[in-house]
Parts: sequence; C-alpha cells; structure tokens
Amino acid sequence: MDVALQSTGTVQSGDVSLFYRLFGSPNPLKTPIVILHGSNYFDSYDWIGVASAIAEVRQVVVFDHRGFGQSTWSPHKDYSLDALFSDIINVSNHFGWKKPAIMGHSMSGRLAIFFAAYFPDHLSQLIVADTALGKGNPGEHNVSVGNMPKIFKTVEDAMAFLASKENPPRFSLDRKRAALALRSVDGGFALTRDPDQKNTQSQAPGAGMPKYTNVDSWEALAQVKCPITFIKGERSDRNIPEHYARIAKEFPTVRVEAIDSRHDIAFEAPDALVAIVRRIIIDPPA
Repeated sequence: MDVALQSTGTVQSGDVSLFYRLFGSPNPLKTPIVILHGSNYFDSYDWIGVASAIAEVRQVVVFDHRGFGQSTWSPHKDYSLDALFSDIINVSNHFGWKKPAIMGHSMSGRLAIFFAAYFPDHLSQLIVADTALGKGNPGEHNVSVGNMPKIFKTVEDAMAFLASKENPPRFSLDRKRAALALRSVDGGFALTRDPDQKNTQSQAPGAGMPKYTNVDSWEALAQVKCPITFIKGERSDRNIPEHYARIAKEFPTVRVEAIDSRHDIAFEAPDALVAIVRRIIIDPPA
C-alpha cells in the first residue's frame, strides 16, 4: 500500500498538546474522516497506510490520544471521557470540519459510540472497527494514579511480551514500529503512553466528577442517530458472536462488515479495510 504525503502538527486541547497526522487535500464534496486509535495499538503511526489510502479522495486525520505517542501526558491525569470528547471536537475544529465521519478501533470503538451518542451534531457517520461492547475502558469511572511503567530491558523483550497476547499488535512483529512506541528510561525501555492513562478523575485542584461516567456502550448505541457500520475481524478475539447477534436483533439498521483478520486489522488487512470504508462512506449531497 502506497503511503500518501502527510503533514503533521499539534492541537492544544485542554491541558494537553495533541499530535496529529493529516492526509489528503480539502475537498468540500467529500466527507473527511477522523480515525481514533486503540489502547494497545499505540498511536497514529499504526494507521498511516490506511489513512493515506483513504485520503486519495478525502482528508483523513489520525491523532495520538492524550497520554499516547507524541501527544503530551495530561499533567492533571485527566483521561476522562469528557476530556477525550473535547479532544475529538478540538481536532475537528482545527481543520474546520463540522461533521466528519468518525472511525474508532478497539477501545476507541466504544469511545466513538459514546461520542456519536452524546455529540450527534459533531459527526455524520460512525464506523466501529473491531471492538467488544459493554462497560469498561473507556466508560467506567476509574481513579488510578501513580502507576509505574513496565520496564523492558530491550526492545525485543517488549516485542516478546506483546507477542504472547492472543491477538498481538504490529508492535510485536515489527521492530521499527516497536522502537517508535518506546522511550528510554533507567533500566531499559517503557511505552510512550502514560501508565495512568486509564485514570478518569482529573487531579487538578478542585476538579469535580466528570460529566460522563459509568456509561454503557449498548445504551449509547441506542441513542446514535447517524449511520453506523461495524467492521469485525473474523479471527479477532473481539469478534464475540453474542454481541453481533444482539446487534442484528436490536439494531437492524446497523451495517456489519467482516474482514479476514485478527484484531489488528489496520496491519493485517489494510486493503480490505480501506475497500470497505471507500464503499460505505457517505458524502454530502452534491
């Protein structure tokens, strides 16, 4: 897959600076897309190939979530849904996009569902890429700060650790990619992501409870009004048959597409993923 030219930059969002990769040229006749990466698929780098292919006819942006990749860590340890929602809106506003399509993978599939439910005026279409539904991160209120990073003696040790997972990410197979997701620390290497990235309670002085806490993706899905597509990896551990049976029963207008892949569909089946997105994307009326 050829990689199209990209530009990079940052957007200030609350207490963090968000790093983004932008692909494609402005086209008012084509809906732009915001891609949201997952938690074990560590930042926007994993989506360069997919984003650049989609961007042949439309603009695509992928940004590193706060606390991940080249985005800064929240000094207040604020990784609440409130903060994540603001990040999506601030990135879209930075490019002047009123209602882009939103595609979220893994953890960010649930994040995208919540965003579509609670901010319907800020997107035109929802694409959920290989995620398990229900409660969990993100969604549940969680106070967990002061966590120490896991330290690996070598890059290869980090790769081997992730290779043991049932659906290992590209990180475990691609040393160049692994090195980009690690930082040097005393004793070896640690992930670039904040070890407190699951904390949802801001530690800023006087900070109150976030507005969006303990939400459920099924309940949120019922509130979504825009067109919805689920894309599942047929060999993924997130492909839970009971979930898709429930979608078919309770949400008959939801489109479900399947890809011959495990969970890391952007790495294992990028061409199939791009083909689906190109086919299902809805552009503004001419």
